[in-house]
Amino acid sequence: MCSPFIMAEVDRVIADRRRFLKTAAGSCAAVAGIGSASVASTKASDAVPTGRPPTTFSRTVDLTHTLTPDFPAWFSEGQDIMGRTAPASLTEVDEFVIDAETPFALKKVSYWEHVGTHVDAANHCSAGGKSVDEIPADELVAPLAVIDIRKEAAEDPLAQVTPDHVRSWEAEHGPLPPGCFVAMNSGWSEKADDRKAFLCPDESAEGLFTWRQPAFHPDTASMLLEDREVVGIGVDTLSFDNTRSNGLDVHLIWLPEDRWGVENLKDLSKVPEAGATIVVGAPKFKGGTGGPARVLALV
Repeated sequence: MCSPFIMAEVDRVIADRRRFLKTAAGSCAAVAGIGSASVASTKASDAVPTGRPPTTFSRTVDLTHTLTPDFPAWFSEGQDIMGRTAPASLTEVDEFVIDAETPFALKKVSYWEHVGTHVDAANHCSAGGKSVDEIPADELVAPLAVIDIRKEAAEDPLAQVTPDHVRSWEAEHGPLPPGCFVAMNSGWSEKADDRKAFLCPDESAEGLFTWRQPAFHPDTASMLLEDREVVGIGVDTLSFDNTRSNGLDVHLIWLPEDRWGVENLKDLSKVPEAGATIVVGAPKFKGGTGGPARVLALV
């Protein structure tokens, strides 16, 4: 049974509705015109809040390596890293049994932020840069441009994505879309199950950067930063840099400008060079400099 207050409110609404119906006929055309325009405007802004066209897709490509304790990293056990020694395990998984009589299980996972398929946030190379939890959500869903350098990488493990590669991509596909993510496809992710082939070490090198892998050229990072509207870059290797960029130059150009990127992407050969959308499931812990992510391409 309804309370007197509810019944009174129902009576008021019905009375208001009757008064409206009596007076609405003379102005229904104007109201309809204004109302339809208002509704159309509201629906359009709700559907595409960022001004981008809606995304449609028929398949999903997982661009993420499965993270395991033995997945290759750019440093290894016992290596000196700027005066500190790398730990024995960069990724650890400890299993706990909650109750042997129930089906529940629990694992404790610990890892360094920059292992596996992972995000580099701006503060990875800039003390005042945005942390991983501060990357705007609308940047994590972006048009995907894939630049294919597999031919060069097969001949030279230190091949780089150059400005000419970007211009060639645009000559074929048109200008890079505003707010896009640019990924290098060197074919290197196919080597990930073979640690030595993936790292391709230079036996004569010393220091941090003994491995050889394709990467971005610093001039390309500057081009994408200054002349294109690119939110993020990605590679299917350990790093945006290799020894031809002193191991750090691309990081130091790109990240301090509050840009971000993803390293160790997988299966970019299954994605078209243009037309797909990337979805980056970046971790969101306060102050993080990056972290493992689930990255998908919608095709």
